[in-house]
Amino acid sequence: MLESSLWTHWWGGSDLVIRTVFIVLVGLSILGWSVISYKLVQYYGLLKAELKLRRQLRGPVERVDLAATQWVQGGVTADFWNRVVRERGHQVRFDKPGLLDRQAEQFLEDQRIELENGLILLAIIGNSAPFIGLLGTVWGIMHALQSLGGSSQLTMGMVAGPVSEALVATAVGLFAAIPAAAAYNLLVRWLRRISSVMASNLREMRGLLLIKEETNHVNS
Repeated sequence: MLESSLWTHWWGGSDLVIRTVFIVLVGLSILGWSVISYKLVQYYGLLKAELKLRRQLRGPVERVDLAATQWVQGGVTADFWNRVVRERGHQVRFDKPGLLDRQAEQFLEDQRIELENGLILLAIIGNSAPFIGLLGTVWGIMHALQSLGGSSQLTMGMVAGPVSEALVATAVGLFAAIPAAAAYNLLVRWLRRISSVMASNLREMRGLLLIKEETNHVNS
């Protein structure tokens, strides 16, 4: 009952600034959880596909159909190399030195930038939400003390009530910031793992692709 009355009285006794801060923080919290949910699903699916592809590439060579156009499947790295095979046919071995490596590096950079979308938003929420909540708290305390300034006798209860209600804004700010900051650190670490696996898969496929071209050249 005490906690319920605190929240009810806090909203009823707050002014426009405090209510705006509260609504902004709730919106940031919802936005943060939406981004977290989306990025977790995206990263999990991509990492799972890339790890499956790595197991395929590091298995027996016979398991990889080097003669097929879609010679590997799974993950965005496989799509990249399949496109290289379709576009270049049997001319990969005669390309300029380092061209494939530069294309692979550019592909990895593009993927990293794309996968980083949303992370900056979590960083902003994690860094700014506590300060927005603190702004609401400071404003609430100033408002409460100003309203108590005309009282001839002040008791602890008269001060503690408005101050505790003002601290609700800080609590809401932390509620929005902590999951965003934790998820940001987790997703950055996960992104590094994904980038490492993707780079490894690209190197493996580059080697197999050159072996394929060398074999075709010798047979011809």
